[in-house]
Amino acid sequence: MRAHSTYEHLLVMPVGIGRNNSITPMLKTELIIDTGSSLTWVQSLPCESCYKQGDQFPYYNRFASETYEAVRCIDVMCRGLPLANHTECSDLAWDSKEPCSYSVLYGDGTTTSGVIGTDKFYFQDPYGLGYQSVMSMPFGVGTSNHIPDRLTLSTPGVTGLMRGYGTLLEKLAVKKFSHCFPRDEHDTGSLSFGEKAKIIGAKVDLIKSRSYVARLTNVYVSGKFISMGINDVLPTEMLFDTGSTTSMLDPKIMDAVVEAIKRPLIKFQPKQVDDFELCYDLIELCSINLDEVAKVTFEFNYATDIDLLSLNLWKSNRKNNSTCLGIHRGPPDLNVFGNNLMRDINIGYTLDEDDLAMYFHRQHCKR
Repeated sequence: MRAHSTYEHLLVMPVGIGRNNSITPMLKTELIIDTGSSLTWVQSLPCESCYKQGDQFPYYNRFASETYEAVRCIDVMCRGLPLANHTECSDLAWDSKEPCSYSVLYGDGTTTSGVIGTDKFYFQDPYGLGYQSVMSMPFGVGTSNHIPDRLTLSTPGVTGLMRGYGTLLEKLAVKKFSHCFPRDEHDTGSLSFGEKAKIIGAKVDLIKSRSYVARLTNVYVSGKFISMGINDVLPTEMLFDTGSTTSMLDPKIMDAVVEAIKRPLIKFQPKQVDDFELCYDLIELCSINLDEVAKVTFEFNYATDIDLLSLNLWKSNRKNNSTCLGIHRGPPDLNVFGNNLMRDINIGYTLDEDDLAMYFHRQHCKR
Protein backbone atom coordinates (compact mmCIF):
# COMPACT_ATOMS: atom_id res chain seq x y z
CA MET A 1 0.00 0.00 0.00
CA ARG A 2 1.03 3.59 -0.45
CA ALA A 3 2.08 5.12 2.84
CA HIS A 4 3.19 8.66 3.46
CA SER A 5 5.42 10.34 5.98
CA THR A 6 4.31 12.70 8.68
CA TYR A 7 6.18 14.42 11.54
CA GLU A 8 9.80 13.26 11.86
CA HIS A 9 9.43 10.71 9.06
CA LEU A 10 6.85 8.54 10.78
CA LEU A 11 5.18 6.36 8.15
CA VAL A 12 1.39 6.17 8.22
CA MET A 13 -1.01 3.79 6.50
CA PRO A 14 -4.61 4.36 5.39
CA VAL A 15 -7.12 2.26 7.32
CA GLY A 16 -10.89 1.81 7.35
CA ILE A 17 -12.83 0.74 10.45
CA GLY A 18 -16.41 -0.50 10.85
CA ARG A 19 -19.18 -1.82 8.62
CA ASN A 20 -18.90 -0.57 5.05
CA ASN A 21 -22.21 0.01 3.29
CA SER A 22 -24.34 2.91 2.14
CA ILE A 23 -26.02 3.28 5.53
CA THR A 24 -22.96 2.89 7.80
CA PRO A 25 -19.82 3.68 5.80
CA MET A 26 -16.47 2.76 7.26
CA LEU A 27 -14.45 5.35 9.14
CA LYS A 28 -11.43 6.32 7.01
CA THR A 29 -8.35 7.18 9.03
CA GLU A 30 -4.55 6.84 9.17
CA LEU A 31 -2.35 5.01 11.66
CA ILE A 32 1.40 5.11 12.30
CA ILE A 33 3.21 1.84 11.51
CA ASP A 34 5.17 0.73 14.57
CA THR A 35 7.39 -2.37 14.62
CA GLY A 36 8.15 -1.64 18.27
CA SER A 37 4.56 -2.26 19.39
CA SER A 38 2.07 -5.12 19.23
CA LEU A 39 -1.00 -2.99 19.93
CA THR A 40 -3.11 -1.27 17.30
CA TRP A 41 -5.11 1.64 18.73
CA VAL A 42 -7.07 4.67 17.59
CA GLN A 43 -8.29 7.84 19.34
CA SER A 44 -11.92 7.33 20.24
CA LEU A 45 -15.05 9.00 21.53
CA PRO A 46 -16.03 9.74 24.20
CA CYS A 47 -12.62 11.33 24.82
CA GLU A 48 -11.56 11.73 28.42
CA SER A 49 -8.41 13.33 27.09
CA CYS A 50 -7.43 13.32 23.41
CA TYR A 51 -4.77 15.27 21.54
CA LYS A 52 -5.76 17.37 18.54
CA GLN A 53 -5.67 15.22 15.40
CA GLY A 54 -6.87 17.83 12.93
CA ASP A 55 -10.07 18.05 10.94
CA GLN A 56 -9.13 15.60 8.18
CA PHE A 57 -9.96 12.48 10.19
CA PRO A 58 -12.89 12.12 12.63
CA TYR A 59 -12.53 10.34 15.97
CA TYR A 60 -13.61 6.71 16.07
CA ASN A 61 -16.91 6.11 17.89
CA ARG A 62 -17.50 2.49 18.91
CA PHE A 63 -21.17 3.22 19.68
CA ALA A 64 -21.74 4.18 16.04
CA SER A 65 -20.18 1.00 14.61
CA GLU A 66 -22.46 -2.00 14.05
CA THR A 67 -19.46 -4.33 13.84
CA TYR A 68 -17.80 -3.30 17.13
CA GLU A 69 -17.63 -5.94 19.87
CA ALA A 70 -16.47 -5.31 23.43
CA VAL A 71 -13.77 -7.55 24.93
CA ARG A 72 -14.12 -8.46 28.63
CA CYS A 73 -11.50 -9.51 31.16
CA ILE A 74 -13.00 -13.00 31.13
CA ASP A 75 -12.57 -13.41 27.38
CA VAL A 76 -9.80 -15.59 26.00
CA MET A 77 -8.73 -12.74 23.73
CA CYS A 78 -8.11 -10.42 26.69
CA ARG A 79 -6.14 -13.05 28.58
CA GLY A 80 -4.16 -13.97 25.46
CA LEU A 81 -3.04 -10.47 24.58
CA PRO A 82 0.28 -9.19 26.05
CA LEU A 83 -0.11 -8.36 29.75
CA ALA A 84 0.94 -4.75 29.19
CA ASN A 85 -2.27 -4.27 27.20
CA HIS A 86 -4.67 -5.17 30.02
CA THR A 87 -2.94 -4.51 33.33
CA GLU A 88 -6.10 -3.67 35.30
CA CYS A 89 -7.64 -7.08 34.56
CA SER A 90 -4.83 -8.77 36.48
CA ASP A 91 -6.23 -7.26 39.71
CA LEU A 92 -9.70 -8.72 39.11
CA ALA A 93 -11.15 -12.22 39.44
CA TRP A 94 -10.42 -14.45 36.47
CA ASP A 95 -14.12 -14.58 35.54
CA SER A 96 -14.64 -10.79 35.67
CA LYS A 97 -16.87 -9.35 32.98
CA GLU A 98 -15.32 -5.91 33.34
CA PRO A 99 -14.02 -4.35 30.08
CA CYS A 100 -10.56 -5.46 29.02
CA SER A 101 -8.58 -2.30 29.69
CA TYR A 102 -5.13 -1.29 28.46
CA SER A 103 -2.53 1.36 29.16
CA VAL A 104 0.65 1.91 27.16
CA LEU A 105 3.59 4.29 27.64
CA TYR A 106 5.91 4.79 24.65
CA GLY A 107 9.57 5.73 24.82
CA ASP A 108 8.95 9.29 23.57
CA GLY A 109 6.46 9.94 26.37
CA THR A 110 3.30 9.32 24.34
CA THR A 111 0.60 7.50 26.31
CA THR A 112 -2.69 5.85 25.41
CA SER A 113 -5.27 4.05 27.51
CA GLY A 114 -8.82 2.80 27.18
CA VAL A 115 -10.43 -0.57 26.51
CA ILE A 116 -9.76 -3.42 24.07
CA GLY A 117 -12.44 -4.17 21.49
CA THR A 118 -12.76 -5.72 18.05
CA ASP A 119 -14.10 -4.30 14.81
CA LYS A 120 -13.86 -4.85 11.08
CA PHE A 121 -10.71 -3.25 9.65
CA TYR A 122 -9.95 -2.48 6.02
CA PHE A 123 -6.44 -2.08 4.61
CA GLN A 124 -5.80 -0.49 1.24
CA ASP A 125 -4.14 -2.58 -1.46
CA PRO A 126 -0.74 -1.46 -2.87
CA TYR A 127 -2.35 0.38 -5.79
CA GLY A 128 -5.09 2.14 -3.86
CA LEU A 129 -7.80 0.38 -5.85
CA GLY A 130 -9.60 -1.33 -3.00
CA TYR A 131 -9.45 -2.64 0.54
CA GLN A 132 -8.66 -5.99 2.16
CA SER A 133 -10.93 -6.60 5.13
CA VAL A 134 -9.98 -8.18 8.46
CA MET A 135 -12.84 -9.33 10.67
CA SER A 136 -12.74 -9.03 14.48
CA MET A 137 -9.46 -7.13 14.62
CA PRO A 138 -8.41 -6.51 18.28
CA PHE A 139 -7.47 -2.90 18.93
CA GLY A 140 -7.28 -0.28 21.62
CA VAL A 141 -10.20 2.13 21.90
CA GLY A 142 -8.10 5.05 23.09
CA THR A 143 -10.20 7.43 25.14
CA SER A 144 -7.28 8.97 27.07
CA ASN A 145 -4.23 9.84 24.98
CA HIS A 146 -1.35 12.24 25.43
CA ILE A 147 1.63 13.36 23.37
CA PRO A 148 4.57 15.41 24.70
CA ASP A 149 4.46 19.14 23.95
CA ARG A 150 7.62 18.89 21.82
CA LEU A 151 5.86 16.62 19.31
CA THR A 152 3.40 17.79 16.67
CA LEU A 153 1.89 14.37 16.04
CA SER A 154 -1.65 14.54 14.71
CA THR A 155 -2.11 10.99 13.43
CA PRO A 156 -5.19 9.33 15.01
CA GLY A 157 -3.38 6.21 16.27
CA VAL A 158 -0.88 3.38 15.79
CA THR A 159 -0.74 0.07 13.94
CA GLY A 160 1.44 -2.40 15.87
CA LEU A 161 3.54 -4.63 13.59
CA MET A 162 5.10 -6.92 16.17
CA ARG A 163 4.34 -10.62 15.88
CA GLY A 164 2.10 -12.64 18.18
CA TYR A 165 -1.47 -13.50 19.11
CA GLY A 166 -4.10 -10.89 18.28
CA THR A 167 -1.73 -8.67 16.27
CA LEU A 168 -2.37 -7.31 12.80
CA LEU A 169 0.19 -9.68 11.27
CA GLU A 170 -1.54 -12.67 12.84
CA LYS A 171 -4.95 -11.50 11.61
CA LEU A 172 -3.60 -10.90 8.10
CA ALA A 173 -1.96 -14.37 8.20
CA VAL A 174 1.18 -13.10 6.43
CA LYS A 175 4.78 -14.22 6.84
CA LYS A 176 6.36 -11.29 5.03
CA PHE A 177 6.11 -7.52 4.94
CA SER A 178 8.30 -4.62 3.85
CA HIS A 179 8.43 -0.85 4.16
CA CYS A 180 10.38 1.98 2.59
CA PHE A 181 10.66 5.36 4.32
CA PRO A 182 11.19 8.28 1.91
CA ARG A 183 14.04 10.72 2.37
CA ASP A 184 11.73 13.72 2.60
CA GLU A 185 8.99 13.65 5.22
CA HIS A 186 6.46 15.07 2.75
CA ASP A 187 6.98 12.30 0.19
CA THR A 188 5.10 9.02 -0.12
CA GLY A 189 6.75 5.74 0.87
CA SER A 190 5.47 2.17 0.70
CA LEU A 191 4.24 -0.64 2.92
CA SER A 192 3.50 -4.12 1.55
CA PHE A 193 2.31 -7.40 3.07
CA GLY A 194 2.55 -11.02 1.97
CA GLU A 195 3.71 -11.82 -1.55
CA LYS A 196 3.78 -8.13 -2.45
CA ALA A 197 6.51 -7.53 0.14
CA LYS A 198 9.94 -6.70 -1.27
CA ILE A 199 12.51 -9.09 0.25
CA ILE A 200 15.92 -8.26 -1.25
CA GLY A 201 19.33 -7.08 -0.11
CA ALA A 202 21.63 -7.71 2.85
CA LYS A 203 20.21 -10.24 5.29
CA VAL A 204 20.27 -9.69 9.07
CA ASP A 205 19.15 -12.66 11.14
CA LEU A 206 16.94 -11.69 14.07
CA ILE A 207 16.83 -13.01 17.61
CA LYS A 208 13.68 -15.06 18.00
CA SER A 209 11.26 -12.81 19.85
CA ARG A 210 8.05 -10.88 19.25
CA SER A 211 10.01 -7.69 18.58
CA TYR A 212 12.64 -7.13 15.88
CA VAL A 213 16.01 -7.43 17.59
CA ALA A 214 19.39 -8.30 16.05
CA ARG A 215 22.85 -8.93 17.48
CA LEU A 216 25.10 -5.90 16.99
CA THR A 217 28.68 -7.19 16.89
CA ASN A 218 30.89 -4.31 15.70
CA VAL A 219 30.74 -0.63 14.72
CA TYR A 220 32.91 1.10 12.09
CA VAL A 221 33.37 4.76 11.18
CA SER A 222 34.59 5.34 7.62
CA GLY A 223 35.53 1.69 7.40
CA LYS A 224 37.72 1.76 10.51
CA PHE A 225 36.97 -0.58 13.40
CA ILE A 226 36.06 1.19 16.65
CA SER A 227 37.52 -0.21 19.82
CA MET A 228 35.18 0.11 22.79
CA GLY A 229 38.04 0.05 25.29
CA ILE A 230 38.59 -2.23 28.27
CA ASN A 231 34.93 -2.52 29.19
CA ASP A 232 33.70 -4.05 25.97
CA VAL A 233 29.95 -3.76 25.39
CA LEU A 234 29.82 -5.69 22.15
CA PRO A 235 28.17 -7.88 21.09
CA THR A 236 24.87 -6.47 22.24
CA GLU A 237 21.25 -6.27 21.08
CA MET A 238 19.71 -3.62 18.83
CA LEU A 239 15.96 -3.01 18.45
CA PHE A 240 14.54 -1.94 15.07
CA ASP A 241 11.62 0.40 15.74
CA THR A 242 9.74 2.22 12.97
CA GLY A 243 7.68 4.05 15.58
CA SER A 244 10.72 5.69 17.17
CA THR A 245 11.88 9.03 15.78
CA THR A 246 15.01 8.72 17.91
CA SER A 247 17.92 6.32 17.38
CA MET A 248 19.94 5.53 20.49
CA LEU A 249 23.18 3.84 21.47
CA ASP A 250 24.50 2.51 24.77
CA PRO A 251 26.59 5.31 26.39
CA LYS A 252 29.89 3.47 25.88
CA ILE A 253 29.16 2.82 22.21
CA MET A 254 27.97 6.40 21.78
CA ASP A 255 31.20 7.74 23.29
CA ALA A 256 33.29 5.66 20.88
CA VAL A 257 31.25 6.70 17.82
CA VAL A 258 31.32 10.41 18.71
CA GLU A 259 35.09 10.39 19.26
CA ALA A 260 35.68 8.51 16.00
CA ILE A 261 33.63 11.07 14.06
CA LYS A 262 35.36 14.03 15.72
CA ARG A 263 38.83 12.92 14.61
CA PRO A 264 38.50 13.62 10.86
CA LEU A 265 36.56 16.81 11.70
CA ILE A 266 39.16 18.07 14.17
CA LYS A 267 39.55 21.46 12.46
CA PHE A 268 35.89 22.23 13.12
CA GLN A 269 34.48 23.22 16.51
CA PRO A 270 31.83 20.78 17.77
CA LYS A 271 28.89 22.04 19.82
CA GLN A 272 25.74 20.77 21.50
CA VAL A 273 22.35 21.97 20.25
CA ASP A 274 19.18 21.15 22.19
CA ASP A 275 19.30 17.39 22.90
CA PHE A 276 21.74 16.63 20.08
CA GLU A 277 25.15 15.73 21.45
CA LEU A 278 27.38 16.37 18.42
CA CYS A 279 26.68 19.35 16.15
CA TYR A 280 28.68 21.54 13.79
CA ASP A 281 28.20 24.80 11.98
CA LEU A 282 26.15 24.01 8.88
CA ILE A 283 28.08 26.37 6.58
CA GLU A 284 31.47 25.06 7.68
CA LEU A 285 30.58 21.46 6.87
CA CYS A 286 29.30 22.28 3.38
CA SER A 287 32.79 21.67 2.02
CA ILE A 288 33.03 18.21 3.66
CA ASN A 289 31.74 14.93 2.24
CA LEU A 290 30.42 13.34 5.41
CA ASP A 291 29.85 10.05 3.59
CA GLU A 292 33.61 9.81 3.15
CA VAL A 293 34.84 10.93 6.56
CA ALA A 294 31.97 10.03 8.91
CA LYS A 295 30.05 7.08 7.48
CA VAL A 296 28.90 4.75 10.27
CA THR A 297 28.58 1.01 9.66
CA PHE A 298 26.78 -1.40 11.97
CA GLU A 299 27.90 -5.03 11.75
CA PHE A 300 25.36 -7.66 12.75
CA ASN A 301 26.06 -11.29 13.67
CA TYR A 302 29.72 -10.88 12.55
CA ALA A 303 28.36 -11.28 9.02
CA THR A 304 26.32 -8.37 7.64
CA ASP A 305 27.28 -4.69 7.35
CA ILE A 306 24.64 -1.96 7.15
CA ASP A 307 26.07 1.38 6.00
CA LEU A 308 24.47 4.58 7.28
CA LEU A 309 25.00 7.61 5.08
CA SER A 310 24.79 11.29 5.90
CA LEU A 311 21.11 11.47 4.88
CA ASN A 312 20.42 8.94 7.66
CA LEU A 313 22.88 10.15 10.27
CA TRP A 314 22.80 13.93 10.15
CA LYS A 315 19.94 16.34 10.79
CA SER A 316 20.29 19.91 9.53
CA ASN A 317 18.55 22.88 11.09
CA ARG A 318 18.81 26.10 9.13
CA LYS A 319 17.17 28.11 11.92
CA ASN A 320 20.19 27.68 14.18
CA ASN A 321 22.62 27.06 11.31
CA SER A 322 23.70 23.63 12.54
CA THR A 323 23.92 20.03 11.45
CA CYS A 324 23.76 17.39 14.17
CA LEU A 325 24.41 13.68 14.53
CA GLY A 326 20.95 12.10 14.67
CA ILE A 327 21.87 9.38 17.17
CA HIS A 328 21.24 9.99 20.87
CA ARG A 329 22.79 8.65 24.05
CA GLY A 330 20.52 5.99 25.49
CA PRO A 331 20.54 4.25 28.85
CA PRO A 332 22.99 1.34 29.32
CA ASP A 333 22.30 -1.70 27.12
CA LEU A 334 19.65 0.07 25.04
CA ASN A 335 20.33 0.40 21.30
CA VAL A 336 17.51 1.53 19.00
CA PHE A 337 17.61 1.65 15.20
CA GLY A 338 14.96 4.35 14.72
CA ASN A 339 13.17 5.42 11.57
CA ASN A 340 15.63 8.26 10.85
CA LEU A 341 18.21 5.58 10.03
CA MET A 342 15.73 3.79 7.74
CA ARG A 343 15.27 6.52 5.15
CA ASP A 344 15.82 5.46 1.52
CA ILE A 345 16.28 1.84 2.59
CA ASN A 346 13.75 -0.83 1.68
CA ILE A 347 13.50 -3.14 4.70
CA GLY A 348 11.85 -6.53 4.24
CA TYR A 349 10.87 -8.95 7.00
CA THR A 350 10.54 -12.74 6.83
CA LEU A 351 8.67 -14.13 9.80
CA ASP A 352 8.93 -17.93 9.63
CA GLU A 353 10.49 -19.34 12.79
CA ASP A 354 13.23 -21.00 10.73
CA ASP A 355 13.83 -17.81 8.70
CA LEU A 356 13.30 -14.85 11.00
CA ALA A 357 15.26 -12.06 9.34
CA MET A 358 15.34 -8.52 7.93
CA TYR A 359 16.65 -7.58 4.48
CA PHE A 360 18.16 -4.14 3.74
CA HIS A 361 18.27 -2.70 0.22
CA ARG A 362 19.26 0.92 -0.31
CA GLN A 363 17.05 2.63 -2.87
CA HIS A 364 15.16 5.84 -3.55
CA CYS A 365 11.90 5.33 -1.64
CA LYS A 366 9.81 8.19 -3.02
CA ARG A 367 6.67 7.03 -4.86
